[in-house]
This record gives sequence, C-alpha cells and structure tokens, in this order.
Amino acid sequence: MSVAIKKSYAGTAVVLALLTAVGGGYVFCSVPAHSAATPPKRELVLNVIPLKPQDVTVTTTHVGYVTPIKSVELVPNVSGYIADVLVEGGQKVKAGDNLVLIDQRRYKAELNAAVAAVTQAQADFNNAKVYYERIQKAGGKAVSQSEADSAKARYLSALGSLEEARANQAKAQVMYDYTVLQSSIDGIVGDVSLTRGNYVGPDSPALLSIIQYNPIRVVFSVTDKEYLDAMARRGSQELFAGEEIRLRLANGNLYKPAGKFKYTSNALDKATGSIAVYADFANPAGELVANAYVDVLLRRQVKDGFLVRQNYVVLSPEGSYVYIVKNGKLLKTPVKIVSEQNGNYLLANRFGADEYLVIDKVGNIDKNTTIKIKVAAEKN
Repeated sequence: MSVAIKKSYAGTAVVLALLTAVGGGYVFCSVPAHSAATPPKRELVLNVIPLKPQDVTVTTTHVGYVTPIKSVELVPNVSGYIADVLVEGGQKVKAGDNLVLIDQRRYKAELNAAVAAVTQAQADFNNAKVYYERIQKAGGKAVSQSEADSAKARYLSALGSLEEARANQAKAQVMYDYTVLQSSIDGIVGDVSLTRGNYVGPDSPALLSIIQYNPIRVVFSVTDKEYLDAMARRGSQELFAGEEIRLRLANGNLYKPAGKFKYTSNALDKATGSIAVYADFANPAGELVANAYVDVLLRRQVKDGFLVRQNYVVLSPEGSYVYIVKNGKLLKTPVKIVSEQNGNYLLANRFGADEYLVIDKVGNIDKNTTIKIKVAAEKN
C-alpha cells in the first residue's frame, strides 16, 4: 500500500473518532425538542369601589359687587336761595317726599300775575264772543260785511290771547312747583351738606343723591364656557333656571335671601373672556351696601351624578380618565369632569351596575394577567 493511501485512511479514522465523540456527547446532553414554553398566567387583585349615583349640589363661586337698581341726583330746575332742607343724610324716603325747598316768593308772584292775566283774557274773550254771536244772529241785512269780519277777528284774537294766558299760567305753575324738590324713587339719601341761604340753580352740582336699596342688584361674571353650559341646561326656561343664587358677605356670613336672575350683558368682555350677569336681591334691612364686594354662590342640583376622589382620576394632556373593571377586564375609561367639590370630582359619565372604579395605582399590566377585584369600603 502506498504512503498516500495510508495517510488518507489515517485522516478518515481521526474524523470518525471526533464525530463519534461529539455525537456521543450530543446524545447524552440533549433533550427532546418541543414548541416554545407558554408563559405562566399571572393574577392581579385590584381594590375597587362600586360606582353609586347620587344627587349632588354643585356650587360655583364668583366675585360680585353690589349696585343700586335705581339712583337719582337731585338738581334744581329753577334758581333761587334754599329756604329749607327737609332731609338728613342716611334718611330713608319715599317717592313724592319733599326734600329741599327753594325760596318761593318770586315764583309765587309770577304765578299770581299769570292767574290774573288769564282772568283778564277770559273777560275779553267773553265780550268778544257775545258780540260775535250777536252779529251772526243779526244776519247780513242788519250789519255790513266789514262789521261782521271785524267781530269775527276780535273773537279769534281774544281766543288766542286767552290760550296764551292759560299757557303762561301753566308755565308759572310748573316753575312754582319746581321750588319744592321731591324724591322720585323710594330709597336712602346720601350725604347732605346743604345750608339754608345757599344760592342754587340748574347749573349747580347735584344737591344730594338717592339710591334704591330694596331691592338691590348684584353684578358678577361667568366665563364664556360657563355661560354656554348654562344655555345648554336651560331648555325652554330662562337662563340659570333651577339654580339658586346666594351671597357670602365680607364677614363670611351667608346672606339669607336668595337672588333672582334678571339678565346678562349683551356683549362678552374681550379682556377677561367673561360675560356680566345681573341678579336682584331683597334688602329690607340694608345689609347689602352699594359698591360692596360679595361672593356669589351659584348652586344647582345634579341628579344621579358620580362623585369620586380626585386622586382616582388621571389627568393627562390627552384628557382625563379612570380605570374601570367590568366583567374581569380592566378598562381605561375617559371621563368628563363637571365640577370640583371639596376634593372630589363630579363626573358626567354614566356607569353600569357591573362596573367598578379602581382605586389602586395602575401601571403596565400584561394582557395575560387575570384581574380580580376586592371591593373596598370608601373612606370618608
């Protein structure tokens, strides 16, 4: 056998030996092949509370200010010296009450002269009328046409003079009446610094002011969103129908009489994005003072609302949501927050009896995880 053939046999023997050694190791170390292992199922217990609907009083607070419904400033229509001041500052008055008296002597004299002029004009008219009627009865054969025309002209002139005299008398009466300044509204008088003997006239500053205090008005503002929400709730009724308007005073006390909505402004304030709301309040004791600031409380009842703690609601840029367990499944549910009430959120959602609110912090949960619930007692 040649040297080449011997080398070939030797190499083959070495390879076979190696294969035998490797193969033997494989046989003793390997395990039967099978499909990928199924991950073990996990179980997660979440604390939940039942979602129970309840009637909730929703209260929103706004800053308002008090303003009179009516106010007047007393300015004289005639000139003269003040003869008497009949009221004091802070006095309550009724419409028609006398407040200030201006010296009447000049205006009384002018009125008397006007009355006398009417009396004279009335006599002249009566004479002219009698004469004119006599001429008419005489007929055209007894008097000339020129005489008839003259009688008619005299009659008409006397009638005109009488009407003018009566107008002057009425004017003099008005001027005389203006010497007594009266209140045009029920209200309370402001500061009175007048003194008898002061000369006043139509160009003088206001002598005093009167404001109506009962009822009185409160003005506050709501945002454009709040306004639109109120419009959506109103139905066929007036704005804020069914809502109670109350006041909290500067001393923290709740004002007893509720307010009555009157109207809103006809334009939105561009700077604040809000609209003014006007409401009237009974104010018999005068507790509400013009220009005072108050807190306006708008209260309304929400039927079958869901009130949950704020920390149960997740707030994110994409929106607010909660975790709900329904039929063993964990659901991420978007919610609409109606209002905030003492650390709680009032949700506008409607939930079913088989849905539970998760009160635990929820992170990433594997989809193969089995959800079980533990109903916890809600803490007050």
